[in-house]
Formats: sequence, C-alpha cells, structure tokens
Amino acid sequence: MDECFVDKYQQQDDSNYKTDQKEKGDPSDLTDSIEIGKTITSDKYSNTIDGFWFAIKPGIMVNPFDFVTIEHINHIKTIGMVQDLHTIVVSENNHHYFFDDTKRNKNKVDLTTDAAINRQSNNNNSQDDLIIARVVVMANSEVELDKGRINAPIAMPVGSGKSVKFANAEEVMFALGIPQMAYPIPAGIIEMSNALQVPVSLDLSYLVGPDTAHVNASGISGNAKTSYLLFLLQSIYQKLKEYGKEFALIIFNTKGADLLKIDKKEEQVNKEKKERFFDILDLDIEPFENVTYFLPRGKDGKPNSVYLPENSKTYSYELADVYDRLELLFSEIYDPHYNLSSIVNYIYEFWPIKNTSSNKGIAQANQESVNTWTDLFNFKGYPEEIITHKSSILYFQGHIQRFRKTSLFIDKKITSRYLGKEIKEISSGDIFVIDLAMLSSLEEQAFVIGDVMKSIDETYSSMAGIINENAECHDAASHDKIRTRNKKPKHILIFIDEINRFLPKSKLSNGRMNAVAEQIMKAITAGRSRGTTLFSAQQFKSTVDDALHENTGLHIISKVGLSELSTTPYNIIDESTKMNITRLNKGELVMVHSAFRHPIKITFPKTSFKSP
Repeated sequence: MDECFVDKYQQQDDSNYKTDQKEKGDPSDLTDSIEIGKTITSDKYSNTIDGFWFAIKPGIMVNPFDFVTIEHINHIKTIGMVQDLHTIVVSENNHHYFFDDTKRNKNKVDLTTDAAINRQSNNNNSQDDLIIARVVVMANSEVELDKGRINAPIAMPVGSGKSVKFANAEEVMFALGIPQMAYPIPAGIIEMSNALQVPVSLDLSYLVGPDTAHVNASGISGNAKTSYLLFLLQSIYQKLKEYGKEFALIIFNTKGADLLKIDKKEEQVNKEKKERFFDILDLDIEPFENVTYFLPRGKDGKPNSVYLPENSKTYSYELADVYDRLELLFSEIYDPHYNLSSIVNYIYEFWPIKNTSSNKGIAQANQESVNTWTDLFNFKGYPEEIITHKSSILYFQGHIQRFRKTSLFIDKKITSRYLGKEIKEISSGDIFVIDLAMLSSLEEQAFVIGDVMKSIDETYSSMAGIINENAECHDAASHDKIRTRNKKPKHILIFIDEINRFLPKSKLSNGRMNAVAEQIMKAITAGRSRGTTLFSAQQFKSTVDDALHENTGLHIISKVGLSELSTTPYNIIDESTKMNITRLNKGELVMVHSAFRHPIKITFPKTSFKSP
C-alpha cells in the first residue's frame, strides 16, 4: 500500500501576502513564487498523466478553476486546473510527522483507507483537517535540452512532494494555447483566487471556421448569457476590423428594446472597472458602428416597435417577395396530410399562377392571375389533383386571411422594404439589427428568421456563381474589381436569442423538423465551410434540437440546475464541472471548447453600448 506524506511548509505571512496582491492592479505584478501546497500520492489519491492531487498549505485560499503549476522533470512545468476540493482528517499524533521533514521517513501517515481514518477518529487525541485538491492537467511546457527547447509529448504522472504554486499569466495562456493563435479574439477573463486576471482568447478559426464554428449559450434567466454573446460579438467586430477581414453582422432582437441601441455609447457606470477589463482584453470601449435597424411594418405603415432608432427602416412582405418560400409561413401549422404543402408547392412551381380551367377563356384566365395576398385568398383555380377535398382550399384560405389581417403582409409596399433583398445586398462592415419583439405570433417571428436564413443561402449561391463565371479571369486587377463590385462579406455572424422557439427539440409527427428549423440547420451545417456563424442562446439546452449542439464548437454555460445538467446535451461536461456550474455566481460562465483540454471558468466586462 502506498503512503502519503507532505513536507513541512515554510512559515509565510499569508495575511500580508493576500493584502499585497489585492492592492496590485497590474496582473503582471503578481508574483508566482508563493508555494501553496505539495503534491501527494497514495492508493486512494493517485496521480496519473491526466491529473494529480496536492495538499493545500493551511491559510491559503484555493478555488475550483484556479490554475496551478509545478516543476516536473527536466525543468518541464506541468500546468493544471483545480477541479475539486476535499477535506480529510489527520490525527494530532500523526499530524506532527505529516509536516515534519526530519521524521517523515520514520513515521509515515497512512491516508489511503477509511479504516485508517476511523481508527484515528476513535482515539482520544484531537484531530486536524487537511484540504486536498484534485487537479486536471491542462498542458506541459516544452522539454529543455542542452541545445534548447523542443516540443515533445510528455506522458508521465507527477510525483509526490512537488511544490505547487499558482500559475502566472504566461503559464495560463500557454496552457490554453493562446500564444500559438494566428488571429486571437478576446473571449473573457480568468480570475483566480490570488487576484490574478488573465485574458482568454480564441483563434478566429475556432469561432467562424474552418476548424470549428457556432456559439451557443445556456443557463437560467438573469445570469448574463445573452450579455456574454453580445460582448463576444463586440470583441469579434473590433478584431475583424483590426485584422482587415470582410464580415457582416445580422442580429435578431426578440425582446423589447434590448438590442435597438447598440450604436449608442453607454453612460459611464462603473467606469474604472470596465476600463480595466477592456484594457486587459486589449479592446476599445466603443459601441457598434454602421448599424441599420429593420423594424416590422405596423398600422398605417408606421414601425411596429417599442423603440425607434435613428437609422431605421421598416420591412414587410408582398406575395411576390416570398411566393417561393411560403412553406416557412406555414411551418407551425399542423398539416398531417400535406394538403397545405401541395398548394404551396403548386404556387412555387407555376408562379405566376393563372386560372387554367378549360371552361374559361384566355382573357378571363389572365384576369384571375395571382399577384397579391388578396388574389391568393380569392383564387380557386387549382387543378383537381392539388385540391383533393374542398376543405383543403378552405383551410388554406383561412390561414391566408389570418396573415392578411396583420400589417406585415401587404399587397403593395410603399415605404417599407423586403428584408430578403436587403440581406442579399449586405456589404462588408454592415450590421443589421432585425426587430421581431412586437410581432404578435411565433409564426411571424419564425417566418422572418427563416426568410433571412434562406436569403443568406441564396447570397452564397450567387457568390459561387459569380466566382464560376469569372474563373477564367486570372488577372489580379480584374479580380479585385469583381470583389469591389460585389462587396460581399467573407464572414456573416448571426445572433438569435431564444433559439429554442425556432429550433425546438420536438419534431413534426413524421419525425422531421419544420421548415424554419430546417432552414436554420442548413445555415448551421454549411457555416463551418463558408463562414456563416450562428450565435444562439436559450435557458436550457434540452429544449433545443440536438443537431444544434452537435454542430456547435463553443459552448457557454451559466448557472443551471443539476436536473438540467443530467440531460444528454451536457454529456460533454464531466461530473465535477457540473457540480461547479451549479455554484456559479452571476456573471461567471463556464467555457467548453475542443481547443481546451477541460472546461474553464471566465468572466467578462459589461458591453460598452447603451442599455435599454
């Protein structure tokens, strides 16, 4: 049986140390020379190539998600992250030898079995507690040889008696692979128990492809998951401009006036803290620029919105705009016998449709052609094979009449615009905010999102066609002229809050997604290769179709209950991290990404644009 012991700690003035660290504002000033514990090993607390245990020095505060470092062999540093903490009992008789370096070889303390601890508990001697920490290995530094450093895999467990210290900023960033990133995007801040603040970055390829793509945030309401996604979008926005990348943002506003002021600078609240956080992340405290707000058309052509931004336009839909995507409008309607689908497909295939009944002349048939929503409601000249029963057309007309009563679907646009056309004309640097908050039904909101996603697909298809047409043009100047004329962004970032409403877990009776959900999934599956990135949020992952999570590269999780964490979408997280998630405070998030060996905890600054 292995035995566990820890050398006697050197006497340190811990209170002075903590006070000194709190007073220092610059993370680079924080010392990493303070020993906080010693590694241990036993049958019960064994060390592996993936993790190790250490005993924490009395008086030192250590928390889960803290980064620590030890000296391995050949001057290699092993950098790990605290994942769990335990308290074990050591009797007074043995406690002296447990920390006494001169006597430890003669009197070793056995902490490997519950029986040994119980024996100690039955003695009349007093007992002391010892806190031990379980650490997961995040990275090992390069091997140091006589001729310099080389990269080589290290797969040796840590031994016992090694001095453990808090990792410094350079070590934490090395463990996360940040120095190797070609285009780092600031994604948050790691705050450790010793007051160290370390900026966390993700490479551009991990956010918008091709390595991984898409971001999803989950957690109970009020825990800043949506705020984080807006901060991340703001960070990406600033860095893409700095890196000279071609991009555009499309943001859907689903709640009140939450996102209708993103081009306005916020009042100076907690200015000092915000400036410090933005300075750590190397970001500017500036709102979004070049923002256009699209508000749904209301009565009398006025915007149907709780707030009217300065740079805003209204949008609405004529039948001619969306005749080829009516299935998106009926996506929430129960249609088990495909009666509606047959009519919708007929309209698409034979547009512009005319009454071709044999008992009508050509002139009369032309008079009954369908051009508007009113024409579509009144039209009855469908072939018999399309209308199998009289109730089918009545059912279809009933839904058309219901949509006609809204201000969004009109026969003739005068001051409003068609969103799909605006999306197809989007240019690099544009930011479109599309307001859905005041739309009366989920059907309308889903239709707007589905129409935009379909328009994005068509935009990429047209771009591919232009490239093919000019494939024979090898002249660089001509190529630049083509790019300038098209002005299409290479990356389109899309933000949808409450994604569970539009991509729900439940499917249709035939096991398929509805039309809007299918359109969203098309954009998701193609996004990694073509630069379309979806930023989505919802309270619970279990309410969203699994396909979204399977295609998502970055998962952000705020506080959530164990019952939710036990569902399938959270299988990407180990049990210890799940328990730590239930204890998160507001503003604390757990980041899960394949670029990191284990989930990490981050915080972030409040966004710099104006709050509603």
